Amino acid sequence: MTLTAKADSRQECQEPTADSIMARVYRYPASLGRTLPDTWQMKVYAAHTLHTRRKNILIRYIPGLFRLERGDRNYFGESLNLYEKKPDGVMTKKVLATYGTMPYRRSSEVWTGQYNPSIYADGLFSDRILSPLWPSNRRYYRFAVTHSRLEEGRIIVCVSVTPRFSNTQLVKGGFDADAETGRVCRFNFDFVYGFGRLHIEGEMGRRGLASLVPCRMALTSRLSVLGNKIDETFDATALYDFDNAGQSKLPGKMEIWTIKADTVVREKAFFDTYRPRPLSTEQTAVYERSDTTTQQADTTSRPIRRFISPGTEDVLFDSHIVALSPTGFVKLPPLLTPRSIGWSRSKGFSLQTRFVFSKQWPRRCGLEFAPRVGYNFKQKQVYWRLPLRMDLYRLRNGSLIVETSGGDHAYSSSQADEIRRRLAGQTKYDSLIHLFDQYQFHYYRDNRLLASLSLSPLPRVTLQTGVRFHYRTLIGWNETAAAGGMKHHLSSIAPRLQLVWTPQSVRSGRSLWAGHPMLMADYERGFSLGQAATRYERIETDLRYSLPLHALRAIHLRAGTGFYTRRGQDSFIDYDHFRDEWMPQGWRDELSGQFQLLDSRWYNESDYYARLSAAYESPMLLISRIGKLTRYVQKERLYVNLLHVKALGPYGELGYGISLPMIDFGAFMSIANGRATKFAVKIALSLGGD
Repeated sequence: MTLTAKADSRQECQEPTADSIMARVYRYPASLGRTLPDTWQMKVYAAHTLHTRRKNILIRYIPGLFRLERGDRNYFGESLNLYEKKPDGVMTKKVLATYGTMPYRRSSEVWTGQYNPSIYADGLFSDRILSPLWPSNRRYYRFAVTHSRLEEGRIIVCVSVTPRFSNTQLVKGGFDADAETGRVCRFNFDFVYGFGRLHIEGEMGRRGLASLVPCRMALTSRLSVLGNKIDETFDATALYDFDNAGQSKLPGKMEIWTIKADTVVREKAFFDTYRPRPLSTEQTAVYERSDTTTQQADTTSRPIRRFISPGTEDVLFDSHIVALSPTGFVKLPPLLTPRSIGWSRSKGFSLQTRFVFSKQWPRRCGLEFAPRVGYNFKQKQVYWRLPLRMDLYRLRNGSLIVETSGGDHAYSSSQADEIRRRLAGQTKYDSLIHLFDQYQFHYYRDNRLLASLSLSPLPRVTLQTGVRFHYRTLIGWNETAAAGGMKHHLSSIAPRLQLVWTPQSVRSGRSLWAGHPMLMADYERGFSLGQAATRYERIETDLRYSLPLHALRAIHLRAGTGFYTRRGQDSFIDYDHFRDEWMPQGWRDELSGQFQLLDSRWYNESDYYARLSAAYESPMLLISRIGKLTRYVQKERLYVNLLHVKALGPYGELGYGISLPMIDFGAFMSIANGRATKFAVKIALSLGGD
């Protein structure tokens, strides 16, 4: 035992154990519970220093990273953020002021965007990194008292923290705590976040609410990928003086609470006035160099060989955000880089990219246009969706939604009835597939328009009403098809009504907030256009529920059913919540119950379906606990999907997936007639950052 002042043998004998110290640390936030308000605010000033070294173009494809200029570059920026604790326990963050020398980012922020200012929360970051100071995380760590000392007349105990096994969700380091109360005074942790290695250290406030958040914190990170390097430092200072009512009062020139939360200041002069401490010589030099040269003659840059100009490189390989106004922007994708690449045994290769246009107006009005375009090489088909959403009355979630889409293939009801007659009496899966393969399908390419109005007349209830128009064209139209009675074009128009109910979330005993289950009921009745018999009536229900669990785990559930009460000979069996997605929106589709091995022809065969899906995801399941692999595995998932349609009977899929920084991988097995029928894998590659 080490003491900064004299200590007798009696004190040494009374040195607290790791178990007793951790019990006091875990109880400390609760000991302040009666004096703390349900809501509070805190402003945080952060100085951001960044050094980058870009050696090749491959760094552009790392998800979540920003664009790097060529060569060696030094940048500096400052930001002022508002953190607010809501009554439901959720912590929100708002950027109030920001200024920096980096040309490709409005705000000089990377890690602080996800950082939780309270080390007593479940996670140090919102999406990962389990805090050792959260009681339920204790089983993942080992604690040991290394030494103690006297500080201002109180015994301060130094505790080391080591993970019980190697995993990217866990930290290594230590903290100092008051031996009597369990109040953490200082902390320092090392961990891996994405491709970077991070070190965070900080000093906590002295009393009351301030003792639960750092008053000063420094976060440094180092990233090295394929010869490209990024070194960052965030030095953050909390600007608060909490009283018993939870309000914050800042003395003297730090009276910056008058800044409106709905505006963002982007001027260096603001920080010259309200900066809590002077800039260092190096930070001042970066600002001066930026003002005089505008980064065109950075003396730290190394001469490099350029095969293409920087401007051409940006157009070909980078996405671009073009600011239209303080509240509007357009995001354009790169010309040569798809947003995502996917491959599976059943669907082959596919590419996808997207655009985003967003604009906000006063009085809570807004507009978002986010088209997506994809191409499937197996089908040799272009898929596209053009969703437009206008928020008109946000107080009641009032909005106008218009979406046009196309590329999907389907066969008509007359063909579905014929194939069902052929399948009658067959129960073996192999025989059913054999009959499917023998039948000559005539597919229609579907282009459709959906327009609807959405409004929440009551809390937790959303009503959506609108109309859908289909225009279907027979693929490979010729004289033989015409002689067989096939129609070249089929159209229909259908009024529709959707009711969505989301019950209020309930706080659980572990201070976690349950997810929001969502129940949807859809009714649609189609009418024929022209000479075709395309009338139909369809009802669908869909229930989705994501339940967050301790330690960044979650369970995702989905159940649904759909059926046709009437349909004409030329109509189509086409469900909204049970369809083959040739252009999925990402790996989240698997969590919502997407079938991977189900033959695409089964989606249009049955005039009813019933489905049940479950997925379990965890950052620490199987592979993530194995040696060096743990650094790369972010999430592991288990899937179970069950389905019943008319001719197929009970059908199920089991799957396992892992999520890496750039790649998602999954292996799936289908079960029909009580035995395994297919095995397949799926790979999804995400390129570039947002």
